[in-house]
Order: sequence, then structure tokens, then C-alpha cells
Amino acid sequence: MVFNAGSVRDYVYSGISPFPNSVSGVLNTIVNNSIFFVENYTGDTLGTVNIADRYYPSISNFAFSNVLKLMAVQDNGVSSVSVGEMSVSNTNLKEMAKHYEEQGMFNLKSLSKGIKFFKARGWRL
Repeated sequence: MVFNAGSVRDYVYSGISPFPNSVSGVLNTIVNNSIFFVENYTGDTLGTVNIADRYYPSISNFAFSNVLKLMAVQDNGVSSVSVGEMSVSNTNLKEMAKHYEEQGMFNLKSLSKGIKFFKARGWRL
């Protein structure tokens, strides 16, 4: 299964309530930057369409993190924000953003290319 940048935007937009208008204008840039970060980290070329689903958790978590950081900095008068089933006050947005960033890094590190083994000194067991 594959996804694209638009499906990540829809997921982030529908996952945060209320979603400020000032952030929705830069959501496209935030998602593209998340894709670019994953590309640089993995060395793979992803683009914005037909992205393999194994990258989805990392990209979506980084996008959530960056949106929450921007919301925390802008402080649009929102006292409470719901992210999925969790509801937090505006003062806790930075901690929640840090959580999503850590999840994104964990998912990204799990995209290893495999482990190489070698036979040392010719011993057989």
C-alpha cells in the first residue's frame, strides 16, 4: 500500500481539534519538510506521491510534532487541544510535540536496512 503527502495532511488536519487557520496555511510545508527529513535520514528518495507505507508512521509523527510546536508558539487563544483521543491544555503542547518527535525518531530508526553478519576466524559451531 502507498500513500502521499495529501493523505498525511488530511490525517494531521483531522487529528487535531480545533485546528487553527493560521497553521492550516503552512500544513503543506510542514508535511513536505517531514518527508524531506525522512529522506535525508534514510537516504531513500520518497517524493510526495506513491510513498511506501513503511514511512507513514515517521512522517505523520514528525508532522504532528511540528504542527503542535507551531501551535504552542503562536498561542491562538486556544485553551484546550484534542489530539486523537487525548485532550491537553495549551501549556502542554510542547511536551506532546516532544512525544510525537520521539515516536517519529523511534519509527525512523526501526527502518534499518538489515543486519550484516560475517564469519569470524572461520570457526564453525
